[in-house]
Amino acid sequence: MARDRNLYVWQAYVVVMSFVSLLSIGALCYVIFQSGTRSQQVAQADEKADTAEKKYREEAKKSQLLEMVLGAKPSNQAEFDQAAQSFSGNQEVAEIQKKYVADMGLLGPNVADKNYRKLVETLMQTVRERNLQVDAQAKREEDLKAKYDATIKQETDAREAERKRANELAQQLEQAQVAYAQKEKERQEEITKIQTDRQRLAQQAETEKRTYLGEIDKLTKKRDELAKQNELLGKQLEEIKGEDFQYVQGKITEVVDGGQTVYLNLGRADGLRPGTRFSVLDDDTSKVADVSPKARIEVVEVNQQTDHLSRARVLPDRHPKTILRGDRIYSPAWQPGRKVSFGLVGKLDIDGDGKDDRETVKALIAQNGGEVSVDLRPDGRMEGNLNVNTRWLVIGDEFKILGGSLDAATEIMGKRRVELEQQAKAMGVSRINLDKLMGYLRGSNDEDIVPLGSATRAQDFKRREAPPAPSRGRVSGLFQTPDGQAAPK
Repeated sequence: MARDRNLYVWQAYVVVMSFVSLLSIGALCYVIFQSGTRSQQVAQADEKADTAEKKYREEAKKSQLLEMVLGAKPSNQAEFDQAAQSFSGNQEVAEIQKKYVADMGLLGPNVADKNYRKLVETLMQTVRERNLQVDAQAKREEDLKAKYDATIKQETDAREAERKRANELAQQLEQAQVAYAQKEKERQEEITKIQTDRQRLAQQAETEKRTYLGEIDKLTKKRDELAKQNELLGKQLEEIKGEDFQYVQGKITEVVDGGQTVYLNLGRADGLRPGTRFSVLDDDTSKVADVSPKARIEVVEVNQQTDHLSRARVLPDRHPKTILRGDRIYSPAWQPGRKVSFGLVGKLDIDGDGKDDRETVKALIAQNGGEVSVDLRPDGRMEGNLNVNTRWLVIGDEFKILGGSLDAATEIMGKRRVELEQQAKAMGVSRINLDKLMGYLRGSNDEDIVPLGSATRAQDFKRREAPPAPSRGRVSGLFQTPDGQAAPK
């Protein structure tokens, strides 16, 4: 408000000065008009006119300066500085300029147009902005107060609810403490009872323990006796199922073709099939282990019209013996009506070449009507398991210790071999060495099994001469044609 009053004073000052200037001009005109009559008055009038004009110019400059200050006339800082320099000796103007500079400092350095009019507009704009800010702040304060009141109410309600909940919990705690005290009393009584019962049970358990220990000693002794009996029975069972107690399975009913073909009393009803091989024993043989086979035969035809009849060929032998009607036959790989299972253990070398021939052994067992239930290979891998049908455990080459220690595969095979032999012994499975089994399955030394696949050997495919044809007259069969006539050459 003080600044507005100063502005009004300046405006009145400019108006008064303008009016004074007009009066001075009027007086000057009057003096000039009277100059014709009196020269002295003219000179005085001229002097007054000069003074008035000088004063007028000074007042005009003041008016321009004031217009610049008030903003009635557009100007810049350079024009203001030039106008202010013309009043360098005027204390009043200097005071006005000083206040002006101080007041214009309120506009800031970025405002180019500086005057009281601009200052008033800026201040009014600032006042409006501040009023808006004050209104906004007042509204925020009202909002905050409303939120504060709501929060206070919410907290008060929550505190009241918590107090109520605390009272309820206090009551529940008191009730729980009473219940706990009652439970604790009951628990102590139960503990006392349990301790009493435990002491009684401990005494009873000690008595029963002494009784049971006595019974355990008796049972242990009885178990040891039964184990010895079981071991003895196992040995007896092994002997009963062993090779020494194997009996013949059939007999030869007819011999034809000069002893090259025989007929057997085993056939379709016995489960016999072509390819099964038997050892021929004398007719008075009771135990297989008592005699050596006199020959070996291979079934070539099973008669389908009769239950117990088949035809077999006699396998060649370097030392042939006469086969008679009534001779007995035996095979470890065949039993009437069921398959005989074998277990193979270790390396099976049947021809002495240092290679494992287990595939050939399997083929011979299958050819003779048997099967392999468990196979423990030289590298320690084992396929299958012993079962109730396993009859023979075929033992291959014994493993050798090289360099004072066993390699990993041999060690694994050795451990599994021991376990398998122990299991076979417990199950009454008989042991048989490879050479003896091959003696039953392969036939004579003149007839070898020909392996196939990667084990094929060239010497197994030598050309064989055909046997001479039977004689049909006075000419030898070597020189006869198929119709019995003599051959031209």
